[in-house]
Amino acid sequence: MSTNATALDKRLKRFAAKVAERIDGTVTVLQSAAHEAQTSDGAGATKLSHFVDATCRLLEQRSDDDVLAGAGYAVDAAAQSCAPAMIWWVRRGGSLVERSHSVDPEADSFYDYAAMRWFKAAKTDCRPTLSGPFIDTWGSDDYTVTVSVPVAVDGQSWGVLAADVDVRRFIDALAADLRAMRAPVALVNEADRVVVSTVPSLSTGLPIRPRGMRDDHAVERRRHPVSTYGWSVVVLDD
Repeated sequence: MSTNATALDKRLKRFAAKVAERIDGTVTVLQSAAHEAQTSDGAGATKLSHFVDATCRLLEQRSDDDVLAGAGYAVDAAAQSCAPAMIWWVRRGGSLVERSHSVDPEADSFYDYAAMRWFKAAKTDCRPTLSGPFIDTWGSDDYTVTVSVPVAVDGQSWGVLAADVDVRRFIDALAADLRAMRAPVALVNEADRVVVSTVPSLSTGLPIRPRGMRDDHAVERRRHPVSTYGWSVVVLDD
């Protein structure tokens, strides 16, 4: 491997570690809020109210580089033998606004959160999950990545606590590191869709493999995983 390639690999590893560190920060905040609510007194509606309070505090504790656009909690209705319930808050200017979601299957605007990856994968895999990027028409109305963690009390599933990451702010925080690569590089999700890249034609949400391209085509030359989250930093073919 040439000296230039070795230097690039080091930059890729540092970049992957920095992305993981930023995601870890959001996961830590979510897990802290979940723990606070889990260990609170009460059950049923009382317990849920603690999750609501913890969710609101996630968004109130804002810093200059904060990328959280919204946060909320969804009940594991099947495990709790109750009706589906979801509470979600978004930032609007300097205020927190509750964003309502219809969880009634008979409603035209039914939001089946139990089928969404941010809920289903976090619950099934019992670990922090990244979902997106996608246009969040149900929440921030912009490109979003949802970070979610499962919630359990005494070994029983209660639901999922999650937060929406504003992709534009997330990208802005990584822009300087990307420019330093001096190579065609992309940060991609578990489905190889672009979160951010240095290639103008590969914008957020696009697949790194053009439609119709054979799966074994050498699109990438090197790949570095972003911790255990399923994302990767890849060097693309010129």
